Amino acid sequence: MNLPEATKYSFNNLIRRSLRSWLTILGMVVGVIAIVVILSVSEGFNRDINTQMSSFGADMMFVYPISSLESAFSGGSGGLMTTSGKLRQADVDDIQGIPGVKAVTRGIFGRASLSFKGKNITGFIIGVDDEMFDMYPTYIEVESGRVFRNGERNVAFFGNDAANKLFGKDKIEPGSIVQMNGRNFRVVGVQKLIGTSLSSADDAQIYVTFDDARDLFRGQFLEDEVGTIMIQADSGYNPEDIKDTIEHKLAANHRVRVDDKDFTVITSAQISEIVGTILVSIQLVLGAVTLIASVVGAIGIANTMFMNVLERIREIGILKSVGATRNDILMLFLIESAIIGLAGGIIGLALGYLTLELLVYLFAIPVFLRLRIIAFVFIFSIGTGVLAGIIPSWRAAKMDPVEALSYD
Repeated sequence: MNLPEATKYSFNNLIRRSLRSWLTILGMVVGVIAIVVILSVSEGFNRDINTQMSSFGADMMFVYPISSLESAFSGGSGGLMTTSGKLRQADVDDIQGIPGVKAVTRGIFGRASLSFKGKNITGFIIGVDDEMFDMYPTYIEVESGRVFRNGERNVAFFGNDAANKLFGKDKIEPGSIVQMNGRNFRVVGVQKLIGTSLSSADDAQIYVTFDDARDLFRGQFLEDEVGTIMIQADSGYNPEDIKDTIEHKLAANHRVRVDDKDFTVITSAQISEIVGTILVSIQLVLGAVTLIASVVGAIGIANTMFMNVLERIREIGILKSVGATRNDILMLFLIESAIIGLAGGIIGLALGYLTLELLVYLFAIPVFLRLRIIAFVFIFSIGTGVLAGIIPSWRAAKMDPVEALSYD
């Protein structure tokens, strides 16, 4: 029996047992949908985060008034964190004089009461100098209006979500007047939506000038205190070397040892490493879910093939009596299980794609269905079918034809 004949014979047999075949295929379909969705969402988040991290640039560094790197990622909502020290204007000035530092800017942040068209809320405000916008030209882009410049007072630049969602149906536009802690601020621009998986806080950001923020948060900070320092390294310099210099300089300013510092210098590489570790952990969990789904599908196929063998013992005896060899019988049953796996893969891939489209439409979840995921689905589905059918197929192949014919 050649391969085309065996394939036709196996296909016709599956059609005759259509109900059981479709129930088995359904189990495989569920597993494939899980694989397509999980891997595509994982790839989507990975691609999305890497794109966002690349927009920061490998030459960026940040100084926070915290004692450890973990503290920067364990703060409360809205970006507020528990500080362990103080950063001052003298630290900013000293960093500017370090060789290899291209640009330095400062930030100060806190919460303020906001009022617009009779609606009152509490929002997170960050005060910055205009150099900050120059440092992130591909990340902070203007959708309408403009960014503010140093020297302006009582002006604000709104993130896209802050402008369009913060006050419900009332949208913020350039020229809008928003009260912050009882003071009128004129909105000069609205930021283009970043829209990545890590940018929700930045899209909801409200920027004011550093001097205005100091007035808004009067009493919360010392006269010369800054909340954070943002640094851009010059090309040709290693950010890690500059980081070490900054740490020693600020430790001297704060009169502490580097090992006992009350501040932390964070590079883009460190942020990428932390995010990468989190992504790997998530992918491992998703991989475990995928494995469970695949095992369920394989068990369903194996169960169907065992039942096929039991129901077709006399048929096996007849095939062997007319000259079918062990290899022929083995090939017949393996082809059946492979067809079940392939059918489940095709249907599961189609339904998985529709599920991804639904996730994007309803929840704006980043997804990326790579070609290698599609290839993996077909290899997985056919491979699972074949592996699940090996034992029952071998059991059928080694049956004695006389005993099979006498089976009732």
